[in-house]
Amino acid sequence: MDSDGTDPGVALPLADLDSLRVFMPYEIRLAQRRAMGWGIAAEETLQHTSIGLYLLQAAGPREGPLPPDEDGGFELRAQLVAGARAALRDSDVLGVISGSELFAVVHDLEPHQSYVVAQRLLSATARSELLRGAGVSTRVGYLVYPLTTQPNFPPLQWTALVDLARAVSLRGISNTPKAPSGFGIMRGPAASDNDIPESDLVDLAFQDLDSLVGAGLLSLQRIHLMSGL
Repeated sequence: MDSDGTDPGVALPLADLDSLRVFMPYEIRLAQRRAMGWGIAAEETLQHTSIGLYLLQAAGPREGPLPPDEDGGFELRAQLVAGARAALRDSDVLGVISGSELFAVVHDLEPHQSYVVAQRLLSATARSELLRGAGVSTRVGYLVYPLTTQPNFPPLQWTALVDLARAVSLRGISNTPKAPSGFGIMRGPAASDNDIPESDLVDLAFQDLDSLVGAGLLSLQRIHLMSGL
C-alpha cells in the first residue's frame, strides 16, 4: 500500500464510453443527493459531497492527434492509461472518452485540493520516456461538482460537463501549446447567494466563464506542472 492509500498491485478498472453512459448519471445524481442531504454550504462537508470530473487530453507533435494503433499509437495510449492509473486511487473511476482523451471521476474530493489530482495526472504522464520521446503533450480540465448549493443539473446530460471540462482545459493553449497544464473550475465564494439554476450556470460557463468567476459564482484554478507531485 502506498502512502496515499493506493495499492500498486490493483489495476484500476478502465471504463469504456458505453459504461460511462450508464455510470455517470448515477454519479451525478448521487452527488446531488449527498449535497442536499449534508448541506453543501457547510465547508466541513464539502469533501463528502464533492466529486472531481477530470478530462486528460493527449496530443501528438504539432498538437495533432495520436497516431493509429498500428503506427505506435497503441503503446502511447497504454502508457497514457498507465500514468493516469498511477495518479488515481483504486476507489476512483477511469474511463476512455476517445483515442486521445481519458476521463476520471474522483470521489470524496476536497475542492481546494482538486489541483493536486490534476498535478498528479500531468506529472505521471510527463514522466513517461515513451510519451516524451514521441512528442506527446497532455492537458487537463476538470470540474468540482456540484457547482452550486442547489444542484439540479440533469444527470442524463452529463456529457455537457465533460464538454465543459474540455473547454476549460484548452484555455490559454495558444500561449503554451506544448506545456503540460490546464484549468479547473468549482463553485465560487458567492455561490450560496445566487439562485441561478445549475443547468443555466453550466450554459453560461461555456459563454462567459470569466464573468462568472468575476462575480464569485465560480472559481478558476490554473494548473502548471510542478515537480514532486
